Amino acid sequence: MGLFDYQSIEGDGGGELGVVDDEISIEDLEKRLWRDRVHLRKLKEQQRGNTSSTSEPDEYAIAKEEQSRRRKMARAEDAILKYMVKTMEVCRAQGFVYGIILEKGKPVMGSSDNLKT
Repeated sequence: MGLFDYQSIEGDGGGELGVVDDEISIEDLEKRLWRDRVHLRKLKEQQRGNTSSTSEPDEYAIAKEEQSRRRKMARAEDAILKYMVKTMEVCRAQGFVYGIILEKGKPVMGSSDNLKT
């Protein structure tokens, strides 16, 4: 007997789940309630799992991922600028120019402040 196999606890109730007989003991009814609760919990978990894994990523998730990428890119740019300023000081350079090509092919370029004037 599996966890979700429903037996006819009633005497001559015809095996229907909704039919209650006077002969059902409290223990049998409690077992039935417990099984139904467990079954309901499992079904809800499956439903939650199916909706999150099979559905396409929603707009919120896509926007959040894009925001995360932009933050990482900004941090990388800051690190490049910091390193280039140090290199400029050590080498006594007058300035620097850099460029980054993003995954989509969009170039991001920059230069030191003293070259911009």
